[in-house]
Amino acid sequence: MPPKKFKIAELEYFNEDENPPIDVLSDILRAIRLYGSSYFCAEFSAPWGLDEPKTECGTFHVVVRGSAWVTTTEHNSPIFLSAGDIIAFPTGLPHQISGEVGCKLIPGSNALEIIQQNKNPFSNGQNVVTILCGYFKYEKHTIFPLLRDMPSMLHIKSDGEPELAWLNNLVKVLASESRLVHPGSSVVVDRLTEVLVIQMLRWHINNQRNSQGYFQALADEKLSRALSLMHKHPRQDWTLECLGRAVGMSRTAFTNRFTSIVGMGPITYLTQWRMHMANTLLAESNESMLNIAEQVGYKSEAAFGRAFKKVIGVSPGKVRKKG
Repeated sequence: MPPKKFKIAELEYFNEDENPPIDVLSDILRAIRLYGSSYFCAEFSAPWGLDEPKTECGTFHVVVRGSAWVTTTEHNSPIFLSAGDIIAFPTGLPHQISGEVGCKLIPGSNALEIIQQNKNPFSNGQNVVTILCGYFKYEKHTIFPLLRDMPSMLHIKSDGEPELAWLNNLVKVLASESRLVHPGSSVVVDRLTEVLVIQMLRWHINNQRNSQGYFQALADEKLSRALSLMHKHPRQDWTLECLGRAVGMSRTAFTNRFTSIVGMGPITYLTQWRMHMANTLLAESNESMLNIAEQVGYKSEAAFGRAFKKVIGVSPGKVRKKG
């Protein structure tokens, strides 16, 4: 049975109670083409330490067994990691991780090279720690506020939060697969790493406390619903009044709340999302320019072309030629 429809400000609008809202985070993660993998899972004995420089991708470490310390230029005091802790640097923040504060460090790339030769750069001491290290990346040239608002660091103490017990199980499976040389192991490691990264971002969304930014919008019941509507029905002729009514707010209250938290107005966000969709269709499909324009809410190629160039920086025709 098709979902019921009703009218809001002369627009056809779907009843989201019967047609569940889209998962905006999943939509964005697909759009930025999230990819992740694990470098290694190894036992290091003290003294050990890795110096990780600024990177273009996100990095993470999981203390599977034992403990470790992390230092960064953004934090005055070293951060203690106990077994089960996950620490991630989504924006590639430089940092050092070691068994003891102040011990000698080697570049993380050197340690990885040694481990890839089936050797261990830290194997002659005591106080053994098992550590899982990996990375994740995404298309940074995209225009989404989620990338703008990525935190520089996430520290998850899964052993201290009973509801995150399942995260320990995921880490155990990932750590085990990282050590195997079985058929398909590398693909399993990649997919499990991506699941781990998504769960870290979920944790971040659920732990927002009166902050601002895109992650807070995803945690906000009314704003996340508005985002879902824009993502699910991009060709709809949305207005501020229509979006406000759809989430039970006045036009002014909705606009102010959305702008203060997301950092841009609702229509600006909608336009950016539409242009991302159009950019993908232009590059990856053979659909006509007019058809693509209509899919993202424009009735003429000319109006679509002007909006596209303003947001993306080039004409739709240039994207189509490159594709």
